[in-house]
Amino acid sequence: MLVYAVDIGTTNLKVVLYDGGLRRLATASAPAAYARDGVRVEFDPVQLFDTVIELIGRCAAAADPTGHDEAVIALTGQAESLVLLDRDGNPVRPGLSWLDDRAVAEASELEERFGADAAFAVTGEPFPTATWPAAKLRWLRRHEPHTLAATRSVLMIKDYIAYRLTGGFAGDVSTRGFSYLWDVQNGSYWDAMIDFCAVPAGSLPRVVAAGTELGAVLEGVAERLPPAVRYRVNIGGLDHFCAMVGTGSYVHGSVSESAGTVLSLSALASDWRFDPERKVSFHAGLRPGDTVLFNGVDGGGAALDWFRVQGLGGMPYPELESLLASRDHRNPPIFLPYLTGVNPPDYFPHAKGAFLDLDLGHDALDLAYAVEEGIAHLLRRNVEYFDSDAPQEIVSTGGGAASPFWNQLKADVCGVDVVVPDELEATCRGAAVLALAAGGAVSDFRDAGIEVPPPLRYRPSRDARRDERYERFGDYLRRLFER
Repeated sequence: MLVYAVDIGTTNLKVVLYDGGLRRLATASAPAAYARDGVRVEFDPVQLFDTVIELIGRCAAAADPTGHDEAVIALTGQAESLVLLDRDGNPVRPGLSWLDDRAVAEASELEERFGADAAFAVTGEPFPTATWPAAKLRWLRRHEPHTLAATRSVLMIKDYIAYRLTGGFAGDVSTRGFSYLWDVQNGSYWDAMIDFCAVPAGSLPRVVAAGTELGAVLEGVAERLPPAVRYRVNIGGLDHFCAMVGTGSYVHGSVSESAGTVLSLSALASDWRFDPERKVSFHAGLRPGDTVLFNGVDGGGAALDWFRVQGLGGMPYPELESLLASRDHRNPPIFLPYLTGVNPPDYFPHAKGAFLDLDLGHDALDLAYAVEEGIAHLLRRNVEYFDSDAPQEIVSTGGGAASPFWNQLKADVCGVDVVVPDELEATCRGAAVLALAAGGAVSDFRDAGIEVPPPLRYRPSRDARRDERYERFGDYLRRLFER
């Protein structure tokens, strides 16, 4: 058995080929292509699908399978990006990336009509934003009514790839909460929001459990794929949740951190009950009855990359790592990494980035340390807000997890172990595990027989100054921006 795990990422498209024992055989990737103009960010859905087929072929060429195996295409990736199809299954217009920010006014209309708190209880999202398909559909209703008139299928990006592969319309439940059209607690579409956004009747896909097998690949598509006995398609799940499976962190007591440009946090909730005062995004998980908490923090790795370019002249990350590790950081400034977005858990709309406690003795390296520590403070702030019970560990993946210095700093600031799995393809690995479980190769996607490579573990050091600096971080944040 072969599994082609397809990750439809925001920055890159990736396919990883595994055998039935979850041994990685080949990897292929390509950058995601966008047409950008100001806040407009669009993509060509047909080109996207063709790239996926090409990457599957490149993996097969590298691994050279015999053609005598059954193959599964397992899907994972982003959720919110929107694709609209006509009655013949062709795109009505270019796809709208979740990065497209045209629908800001329409997001405000959603809040005015339904109320942010009332909508939070339904959608699992604390606030409406231009990111959500609901806001984009409302924008189309106003600015492109002819587009909606021609639309017969409203899909998110992973739904579209599944449709092109199988000819059927389906989306997995773990991605629905990122549409602002789904009632997470009741497990159904939210009719009032659908009506308000003028979603064409019957255009939304049926919703299935994460990891569901959708059936065979269409004959015409199979002809474009490498030889195999037959191809099946598995709907997979949201990329963040698949990464939890791929690193063994889809368990209670573990927080999964994606340390990339955006700091993303996921955690399987234990005995979850909705609390309107706790503004944490909540979603259907990978098993019936599971709830996964999720927060996306714009003020993450983007802040470090900004300072590396603007404050350090583009210093390479390995050089910065070496310099930071060579110094005893006794009295650095405090940094508030609020350079973009309305970041959880405080959601202060007027928050901005700031260095505080600066003096003439500080240099650029002190500021770089303050930036890394400030992001670690923001990580701790979100981890503590997730749940009153302290996590047993933070499992970190993504670009930032390649920095031993930063990993240790996060462990020290958060007072909990930071674990970095020895797995470069956690998201695709998780999607492959879901496919193996659906096919009966393992009894459960958390099966102990699926070995997770041994991780690196960073244990926190005991230093009272850490808590004192964290308290100052929170105090400065409140005094500057709470209104």
